[in-house]
Amino acid sequence: MKKWKLMLCAMLAGLLMMAWTAHADGDIKVVIEGQEVQFDKSPVADQGTTLVPFRALFERLGLEVEWDQATKTVVGRGNGVSIKLQLDRNTAVINGEEVELAAAPRAMDGSTYVPLRVVGEATGRVVGWDGATRTITIGEAPKKGVDPLTFYRAFVEANNAEDLEAVMAAIHPQSPLLEGGLFEAEVASGFEKLDVVTEIEQIEVLEESDTEAVVRSVEKSVNTNGRFHMDNRADLALNLVKDENGEWKIYALQVLGIVYLLEEDALTAEADLDADLKKALEDVLVANIEASEAEDLEAALATIDPQSPAYAETRNLLGTMFLAYDIDYEIELVNVIEASDTEAYVYTVQTAKKIDGPEFNDGRYKQVHRLHKQEDGSWKVYISYTIGFELLEPLQ
Repeated sequence: MKKWKLMLCAMLAGLLMMAWTAHADGDIKVVIEGQEVQFDKSPVADQGTTLVPFRALFERLGLEVEWDQATKTVVGRGNGVSIKLQLDRNTAVINGEEVELAAAPRAMDGSTYVPLRVVGEATGRVVGWDGATRTITIGEAPKKGVDPLTFYRAFVEANNAEDLEAVMAAIHPQSPLLEGGLFEAEVASGFEKLDVVTEIEQIEVLEESDTEAVVRSVEKSVNTNGRFHMDNRADLALNLVKDENGEWKIYALQVLGIVYLLEEDALTAEADLDADLKKALEDVLVANIEASEAEDLEAALATIDPQSPAYAETRNLLGTMFLAYDIDYEIELVNVIEASDTEAYVYTVQTAKKIDGPEFNDGRYKQVHRLHKQEDGSWKVYISYTIGFELLEPLQ
């Protein structure tokens, strides 16, 4: 008789312990992604851990449910997640790795209960607790945006892959780069004609806030398909701004410095071109220099492509120069580097010496000019690159 009493006392003690450490809490609500989950049995609080019937939880989180009767194991799979929870075992197996549990799954009142938090977090969601309303919330984790450097590296790779859609998607919709469609046209044209490989040699974040960043990038760009290109090493400052979705986009670009990686032999070698085409291209540069020396603004602008992004700036600069100075220009070399049906590159070497005006450094300029063919068949300068300058006389 005493033996039975002892056994009964032990059983009662065990039941009392369970009642003390785990008790149904019908006041706890569980809300997953804005919708309250209706469990067939109330959640259970166990030493600070909430356990709930597994099937409703797993299915609401998008997991397919399996039950292994032999091992008493609950399995949930879906969306790249695998969760295994065994009754009365204080570890779970999540995506193949063991994870310690604050409370073990258990069978209660004919149902299998599992710890809610570990399951919710295993699916990549955020689990929260509102003590005032006694509500557990499970929601999608906020998207972690890429950092500015990762974003810009991806932009450079998109350029190297000649992925026009990805390149344009990286530009902020309010960026001045998009005005007039010139940027997209230039990128598309480059992808069609060239095979430029850009290598980032140095990159750093100069400034960063929650919505804006300034990135400095030193990068080398070289064409690899044999056609002429202004190969260069550029020091760039990029203004990045987050768009309405919180993603980094390029808003503006500033060239802090640039060195052109061009061999003199490539600039001065005589191209195998039709003589008339060659002369027509050379004549444009000669006319430009002669108009500048004559201070004939209209004639000088007649050699510039009206579609040039530098047209207005060139007009203002020439007008200012003509008012302030009297300059003697002399062409030492004009050489056509390359020409197609619509585009050409011409190399010039010229000197500029002041005759009258404010302080001025007489010098020798080396330039590469990109010309576009117009609808009327004429050629005009689209943009000019100064690739070298030397003083004719040392500064005193």
